[in-house]
Amino acid sequence: MRIKNNLKNNYSNVFDFEDEFVLGEYKFDLYAKFYQENLKYFGSKKVELYSFTNNEYLFYKNLGDKRIDFNQIKDIFLYAYKNLVQVDDKHMSSLLTQIYSINSLTDSEKKQIKKFSFYKSYMFGLKGYVNGKLIVLDLGANEAYENKMAKGDALKLKLLS
Repeated sequence: MRIKNNLKNNYSNVFDFEDEFVLGEYKFDLYAKFYQENLKYFGSKKVELYSFTNNEYLFYKNLGDKRIDFNQIKDIFLYAYKNLVQVDDKHMSSLLTQIYSINSLTDSEKKQIKKFSFYKSYMFGLKGYVNGKLIVLDLGANEAYENKMAKGDALKLKLLS
């Protein structure tokens, strides 16, 4: 509950939050969405030079004593990539972030978290790309484990404070 509240309190001004979110067959304690559109004009707003959008989707779940299922995490990334990310002419990038809290992690799970990666591109990157971040919080040790893409995010998001 503390982590969920930290996320809401620290990012309610930029993210739209939804409690008890269902993504296909997957249930999350919290879902957040961020949308940003960048525009460049020439002279007046009638002459648009370019525009692009960036999106971020965040999913949080407390696993308690359950073990991490990396196949399911990969499936969730794929499902969100296919069903949540909206690609149009302005799409540049989307970021999918999964955050899990768990009572304890094994050494094997810690290694798998650090090695985990998810990346997809649309039309070889011309229509944008999607990156996946994975953050797992070991509540017993009060430590965060992240994949390369999420490096340092647990500290930035103030998840363990």
